[in-house]
Amino acid sequence: MSKPEIRRRDLDFHMGDDIPVHWLDGECQITRHYDSLSIMFPEGERGFIESVCLFRDRVAPGTPLAGEVAGFIGQEAIHRREHQRYNARLAAQGAPIDALERQVARQQEIARRYLPGHVRLAITICLEHFTAILADQMLRHPTTLKGADPRMGRIWLWHAVEETEHKGVAFDVFTLAVRNPLARYALRCAAMLWVSAIFTALSWSLTFSLVKHDRRLTDWRGWGRLLRYLFGSPGPLRRIVPHWLAWFAPGFHPWQHDNRELVREAYRNDDVAWGNSREGM
Repeated sequence: MSKPEIRRRDLDFHMGDDIPVHWLDGECQITRHYDSLSIMFPEGERGFIESVCLFRDRVAPGTPLAGEVAGFIGQEAIHRREHQRYNARLAAQGAPIDALERQVARQQEIARRYLPGHVRLAITICLEHFTAILADQMLRHPTTLKGADPRMGRIWLWHAVEETEHKGVAFDVFTLAVRNPLARYALRCAAMLWVSAIFTALSWSLTFSLVKHDRRLTDWRGWGRLLRYLFGSPGPLRRIVPHWLAWFAPGFHPWQHDNRELVREAYRNDDVAWGNSREGM
């Protein structure tokens, strides 16, 4: 199967001061759910790059995987930069971003200090799977971003496209880094269970902090709409369950779920503006 080209797109999303605080259809809790993910991304993307680079010497120069690793690093570096800009906009609006980013950074520092490289890479492939299956839902179900400010919708769609393009790269490096198939399977399954708990707890904690800042913590109807959004309609968290479970199949690979057409469709979709792009590797 031919995988999509991993292209480094140097984009400017013009996230100006005029973007509404609650940019997704005026919904506080739903908007803050996405904002909480952005808070995690700068340190998370940095960790992804570091963990893959720990084993980059295992990848033979000149091979297709070597090119994919270069593309992966290039894309993740731009993701980190753009979500730093995204988070700077949140901070300018008064949200406690510095404190929340420090919370994420502490977790990353613990991983760097205490976890072996192959475990850090296992965590990366689990988080990459999360981002890939969430990206799939965003691209597959346009109602996920219905009512979003166009600039904010654009950054999330761009991120979803690129997470799809490189979804198998860290996994392939992990396969080279941990040669024993049984050890590799046991590690990635154990890592997924641990990562799922930590990722879920952290994303909800950050969401609560942002909603508390907005003084909407007791807006029970808003919380109800968030739960309906996540698990009802459009239901991205409900829809990803089969893809999350697929991870535990012994022969799993991210590209067993072939969604290349979603990437092609994104380029055909007039709602996705790639105009301010300077592509390269």
